Amino acid sequence: MKKTSFFDKKYLKRTAFWAAVSILSIGLVAYLSYHIAAGFEKDVSTMFARRTTLRSTVTCDGYIFRQETPIAVSSAGSGTLYSALEDGEKTRSSDKVAEIYSGYSPDIGNQLAAIDRQISMLENCRTLSVAIGDTGTVDEGIFETVIEMRRAAEVGNLARESSYRSDLFLKMKKRSVLIGEISDFSGRIAELEAQKENLRSGLGMLIETVVSPASGYYYSECDGYEALFSSAKIDSLSLTVLNELIASEPVSTEGTAGKIVTSHKWYLACPMTKEDAAKIGGVGREFRVTMQNNADTPLDMTVYSVGTASDGALVVFECEAVKEGFDFTRSQSVTIVTSETTGFKVPVSAVRIVDGVEGVYIIDEIKVGFRRIDVIDESGGFYLCREVMAEDEAASSETEETGEQGETEEETKYVPWLKQNDLMITGGTGLSEGMTHLPPRK
Repeated sequence: MKKTSFFDKKYLKRTAFWAAVSILSIGLVAYLSYHIAAGFEKDVSTMFARRTTLRSTVTCDGYIFRQETPIAVSSAGSGTLYSALEDGEKTRSSDKVAEIYSGYSPDIGNQLAAIDRQISMLENCRTLSVAIGDTGTVDEGIFETVIEMRRAAEVGNLARESSYRSDLFLKMKKRSVLIGEISDFSGRIAELEAQKENLRSGLGMLIETVVSPASGYYYSECDGYEALFSSAKIDSLSLTVLNELIASEPVSTEGTAGKIVTSHKWYLACPMTKEDAAKIGGVGREFRVTMQNNADTPLDMTVYSVGTASDGALVVFECEAVKEGFDFTRSQSVTIVTSETTGFKVPVSAVRIVDGVEGVYIIDEIKVGFRRIDVIDESGGFYLCREVMAEDEAASSETEETGEQGETEEETKYVPWLKQNDLMITGGTGLSEGMTHLPPRK
């Protein structure tokens, strides 16, 4: 019993000793780390390496050319027009697009238009299979519409509220059909028709029902430039001809009740300087284009033609996107993204050359490290440096350590590439890799 007791006491003393040493060591490391890090922050200026994108753009005026057919009506000036469709909504020849009433009530007119859209959607739902099917695609569409509605609300864009609401209504009805919840829309259509009749009494007499003269996309207003800015003129368009069209007076829009755009293909003519046209390049190239009245809806457009004159250049873009709610005001300011480059934004003051390698010093835990960079652009006192992916860095490391294509077996020191969130040292002198205490700033 005495030997066992003696052994236990010695064991406990040794354990307590080493525990105390461990605690003291951890505390010492923490103490040194804190003061070294504090010294870093006090003696140098720093900045995190963040991924950023630099865009080069061209800004100019743009003029829209489309294949447009005005809708002629006999009673346009003797009543109030109520559109049955949203601008940009697709229609067929002889389909109703609007109605003209003798009275005036914007609120009732809007309600009638909304009811007409619902009836049209329900009629479309009748053609769907009522068998229970896969709702995955429809569910994704519902989710995307809700997200678009939230984004529009966040930026205060309520112009497409009714369009989003109608789109959501249609997709939810489609889902109901697919799961077998609804098989007959006759009752609901009859209810909506009855609501229309009640509302119509507040609008006075129905003077005329407006139907589409052709298949295409309906727009409720004409601007008088439909014939002047026709897509049929694009192949012969020059900068001189465009300037003549811009100076022309629009024709009267009396006797019209909107228009039908009969082709999904349209054009954007952009007069600009020769220098800007050179950035666009040749025919067939694709660019991201944003129009002033549609800032939240950039479009991908293809260069259709490029022409130059003594006083400038004309670039014509072609587009096949027709979106409901898109503002096709004839003339708008246009921004064209000519190039995009993504990399790390590095202050010029941070760049050093060490042993022939261009790079930056960073704070690597509690010491100074060095990271190489590959400069691809410069702007406003900053370099944009290429981001090297992990697999590329591994290949680069192997090449440098063994020699390029086996030309030399002499090992060289590999310098890692700058990575996202590295803490760069942007100011300071007398820096060197491995330092744990920095000299004061001068």
